[in-house]
Amino acid sequence: MPIDILPDIAARYQVPQAVVRELYRQLQSNNGTSCQFGCPELAGQIQWMPGMVNVSRPTDHNLKARVDGLCCELAALVRGSDTASPAALARDPATGAASACVGLAAGESWWPAKFGHPDVSGEQNGARYAYFPRQNRLLVQQGARIEAYDTADTRIRGAAQQQGHTTSLTFATDQGPISTKQMTCVPLV
Repeated sequence: MPIDILPDIAARYQVPQAVVRELYRQLQSNNGTSCQFGCPELAGQIQWMPGMVNVSRPTDHNLKARVDGLCCELAALVRGSDTASPAALARDPATGAASACVGLAAGESWWPAKFGHPDVSGEQNGARYAYFPRQNRLLVQQGARIEAYDTADTRIRGAAQQQGHTTSLTFATDQGPISTKQMTCVPLV
């Protein structure tokens, strides 16, 4: 039985489920290429296409990142893609789902707005990461999935150099190198 993930997306972006369902419906109607909607939680009228966000407060970059993240994630779902990267959204929908080895462009639009700005962020081995010390959280995005890790007292400085292909990421910390396999995965909310 399919799982309805739209309520989780609504909670992550702090918008009503009805808005997320309407966005999803609009994006389904045009294969994830654009949407236009109004939402008081997102400061009013919004227009979105991959690579373009128009909001009522054009200098509010956090708002733009939040809207772009929400719309990109929904567009990726509509297209059956495993990533919301700009390259995946730009390709012809007829090419099918992306492989697991999609290069992801770094950017602010993929993490929930409530986290604010990370102290450290980047990309390694096809996964994006962002570290938020005030929340003791490390977020890792692989494809359309975001995992949250509790960093407790560990302070992350950046990605550690890795050799070969591995499924986990290793980070340079104040306590030496640490892998995501050594951290506790916690709910994103």
